[in-house]
Amino acid sequence: MAATQMLHHLNLSLGGALGYFSLWDESYGLSRTIFKWLLVDFFPEQSRGLRMPLNFVIPHYEQFYFEQEQKLLLDILDKAWITPTEAWGPHPLFGRLTRRQWGKLVLIHIDYHLTQYSA
Repeated sequence: MAATQMLHHLNLSLGGALGYFSLWDESYGLSRTIFKWLLVDFFPEQSRGLRMPLNFVIPHYEQFYFEQEQKLLLDILDKAWITPTEAWGPHPLFGRLTRRQWGKLVLIHIDYHLTQYSA
């Protein structure tokens, strides 16, 4: 995954819940309960080799502009900071999350990808 594709992937993962993108619901009983508890509440960092929601998959041929994706990610993070919990949409795989769960999920997800680029 190129750096621009990674930024777009991060934008999709957070921006969908804030209305930037329209993502379909891929959740199911286990993903909204046990998997959410394990992956969001229990583990301190993002596990390697997880199946990501199909909404977040970026085809290798898709290209993006770094500055545009970087600015969008910063805009999304700014909006996330000021948006009350009840105004957030559901996560495509985990369903409804608390503000604390969203914060942890965003933190470990961004850290996971920045670590891939040794940033």
